[in-house]
Parts: sequence; C-alpha cells; structure tokens
Amino acid sequence: MPSLTDQTYIPMGKVSKRKKELLEVSNVCINCDSPLALDQRFCSNCGGKRMYNRITWRNLFEDFVDRFLNIENAFLRTFLALFKRPEEVIGGYMKGMRKKYLPAFSYFAVALTVAGVYAFIIKHWFLDDMIQAQTSFYDGSATAEFQKSFATKWLSMVMENQSIVYFAIIPVLAVLSKIVFWNYKQYNLVEHFVIYLYGYSHIALITTVLGLFVIWNQTLSQIYGMVTPFVTIAYMAYVLKRLFKLDSGSLVLKTGLFFLIGGVILVLFFIITAIIGVVMAKTGALNDTEFFKLIKKQAEAQKAAKALRDSINGDTLKETVKLIKDSIQ
Repeated sequence: MPSLTDQTYIPMGKVSKRKKELLEVSNVCINCDSPLALDQRFCSNCGGKRMYNRITWRNLFEDFVDRFLNIENAFLRTFLALFKRPEEVIGGYMKGMRKKYLPAFSYFAVALTVAGVYAFIIKHWFLDDMIQAQTSFYDGSATAEFQKSFATKWLSMVMENQSIVYFAIIPVLAVLSKIVFWNYKQYNLVEHFVIYLYGYSHIALITTVLGLFVIWNQTLSQIYGMVTPFVTIAYMAYVLKRLFKLDSGSLVLKTGLFFLIGGVILVLFFIITAIIGVVMAKTGALNDTEFFKLIKKQAEAQKAAKALRDSINGDTLKETVKLIKDSIQ
C-alpha cells in the first residue's frame, strides 16, 4: 500500500475541476431504469452505455462520427443499400428486419430533417430570387404584381408545410401502386406504403442535398428542377423492378398504367376542385380568402389596363383623323 509520500500531489483546483467533469453514478440505467451494478458499463436490458463524464466537444464529435460516418452505421448501410439492393432493405423490413437497416419511418425522418434545412435556407436567402425567376415572364405587364404575390404566398406555404406535403404524397403513390400492381398479390396496401416510404424518402433525400449545390444559380436551379422529376421516376421504376422482379416489357407497361391512372385521378381532382370553387364563389364563401382577393385584384388590373389601351387607341385614332382632315384642307 503506497504511503502518503508516494502519492502524486494533485492541486485542489484540479480536483474540483475533475469532480465537475464527472456525472453522478447511479445504480439504475438512465435509459430504461433497469437495475445496474456500479461496475457495469452497459445495461443488460436495453444495451445503453453508462456515461461517467459530462459531455465535451470531443465526445460530441465522436458521437457524430459514430452515428453518421461510421461504415457500420445503420443509416449509411441503408443509404448505400437502397442504391444497390433496394429489395433487400424494403423486403427485409416487411419480413421483420429492424436492426441491420434503418426502419422506414426513421429513414423518412432523416429525409424530412434534410428537407427542413433546405426549406430554411430557401426561405431566408433564396426565396426572392426564386420568385423573380418564376415571375420574370410577367415583368412590365398588368399581371406582374398578382403573379409575384401569388408566387410568394404559394412558395412560403409549401416551405412551411413541406413535411405535410412530403407525407401526403406517399399514401397517394401507395394507392396508385396497389391499383397498378393489382395482379401481384405479394404486397398489401400497407406494404406498398412502406415501399414508397423508403423509395420516395431516398430519392427526396438525394435530390434535396444535390439541390443545395445548384441553388446559388437560378438558371442551374431551374434546369435541375426540370430534371428532378425524371430522376425520381427512374429511381422508383428501378425499385419496383427489383421488388416485383419485372422484365423490361412489364416495367414499361406498369409505368404507363401508373401515369394513365394517375392522370385520370388528377383530372377528376381538378374537376371536383373547380366545381367546389364555383359553388363557394357563388355562395360568397371565397370572398374573404386571400386567393380570391388576389384573383379579384388581377381582374381589376387587367380591366384597367384594357381601358387604358382602348383610351390610347381612341385618342390616337382621333389625332390621326384630325391630321388627315387638316392636310386635305
């Protein structure tokens, strides 16, 4: 046993500082409240690791690297596998695989997080540029103010409710897919929902991240926006081909059916929406809405512009006739 003279002297200030860096050691797991021996580093019930020290910049960075950059990480494995073996990720989840790959809603949550960052950047730094690019065709016309107001409200609404928009698309795609693949019985409607929860989240995650690299240039951003739908369609066709083991002919047929049925549903949606809009307009239910006020404002602007053109044309005609008369006399 070492004597007092053999022990290393530690100043009291350093002892106090070291104590401040230590967490209180408890005999229960902080994650699940299960009993935990004082020398036990991991919980036998939930697998949670016992932490002895307060969080520092170093272990915060290590945690980030471990969770997001580690090759064994579930997110990275899921991300890479959805390129190479989407049927293994999606089919495995349907069969009960929960550890090897990230669960469907967890992957969707990651996509929503990235989309939220994208929306924040757009809203605070690039919204005006996007509105200008979309309404530049109307500059100098009577409808310019209306188009800019409408674009501002529309883009702001989409950015604020992007998570709802993302989630609303998936059940629609699932229903369409179930109808298109009516003769393939291996997946029910809920499983079709899972297919698009993974597939759409994956392609949305990729296109959103890539969109951040082109957003600084509106020309590139517009070109990228036109290419993105085709990339989305191509990837989802690839996923469905792998899952349903489709040959080229079947893939083309199913894709055509998808667009045909989707187009019919979209037309019906617009017809029903138009009928509801007409009924609400007739009953005066739309009078106090912002959209109706914008439409009314545009109509008044166009009417005033037409009156001004007619007035200018009438005055010009009168001046021309008067000049002809004077020249004849």
